[in-house]
Amino acid sequence: MAPDLDNPLERYQVMDPLGRGGTGHTFRGIDRATNRQVAIKVLSLRDLPDWKRFDLFEREAAVLGTLDHPGIPRYIDRYASEASGDYFLVMELVEGTPLSRRMAEGKRLSPSELRGVLEQGLAILEYLHGLSPPVIHRDIKPANLLLDPQGTLHLVDFGGVRLAARSEGNSTMIGSFGYMAPEQLHGEATTATDLYALGATIAALHAGVEADRLPHDGLHVDLDALELPPALAPALRRMLEPDPKARVRTVPEVRALLRQPSAPRPAPRPAPPRTDLPVPIDPPPDSLVPVDAIRTLANVPAPLSVLVWIVSALATGGLTVFQVILLPLVYRIAQAVTRSAPPERHARMHDEFRDLEHSVARARRSFKHVARHTNPIRDDDDDPKPR
Repeated sequence: MAPDLDNPLERYQVMDPLGRGGTGHTFRGIDRATNRQVAIKVLSLRDLPDWKRFDLFEREAAVLGTLDHPGIPRYIDRYASEASGDYFLVMELVEGTPLSRRMAEGKRLSPSELRGVLEQGLAILEYLHGLSPPVIHRDIKPANLLLDPQGTLHLVDFGGVRLAARSEGNSTMIGSFGYMAPEQLHGEATTATDLYALGATIAALHAGVEADRLPHDGLHVDLDALELPPALAPALRRMLEPDPKARVRTVPEVRALLRQPSAPRPAPRPAPPRTDLPVPIDPPPDSLVPVDAIRTLANVPAPLSVLVWIVSALATGGLTVFQVILLPLVYRIAQAVTRSAPPERHARMHDEFRDLEHSVARARRSFKHVARHTNPIRDDDDDPKPR
């Protein structure tokens, strides 16, 4: 018997799975009315831990129905099965490869490919953020960016989408660790949030690892350690600012940074200074250690200089571990635990952690300076004698 094409349960045939997102499983399907392949997202009420996921699914369907961009899957249909309690969202099927697969296969993108992904991603965000009200994706990452055979980039999985004008208070945390901007840990999201995620995606694609494995200097991604293409570095540095007030907020701002002349490559390091001559000991400008103390430590007798060097080196290493690993982890846990607290408390907590990070960084630089200028192997006889 021929299927009843007026009944969506018979019109659309669910086939093999394509992936799983935050608001359901996505399958390849067939639209029997057109004989074309489609993507069908299925949300089962039986598997829901709470109704928030259902609200997100409904919002995804509603928002997709208003979007029209070549880099975004086209909305086709939505329906439900009363018998099974399943809800279905039918979309255009994007035949493309997730950029996360390139990373998993160890295939790094060239600088020109990275720029192409960045510029196409910016074009999609310019469209979304230019709507009224602006549409915030909230989960941009390599797994949600597909590159089709023609080289066109597609942004998929709008399960975390949010309208910028809609106030949700302390909403559910949406996003993926490493790609989430810090403010997402307590439910906040703006256009700058998407730009952070896109910047983290480009940095991860360049490094060949997921963003949560990128080197960090406190809450900042250590872009210097990544040796980014000079043409992209200024834009990514502003896109990845952990403080949303210091981060770029619009696509035109990013494009302006991309148009800036590339910074010249660093000059070769000069030869190390001669150790047989007295070297001026100048601490970093924001050093926590007094100038006289550093000069005294740098001129202690050889047996004591070994001890000073060991203590300074251990302190530098310990503070580095605390700043790069422990402090960001504690910040994320604190934000997640207190996500139901008032926004004022979250803002105060963010400022406190930022001040703590700055203090730890200053202390680390001070101890590093002491260790660098304390020579544990010099001979006291080589010290300049007072005249």
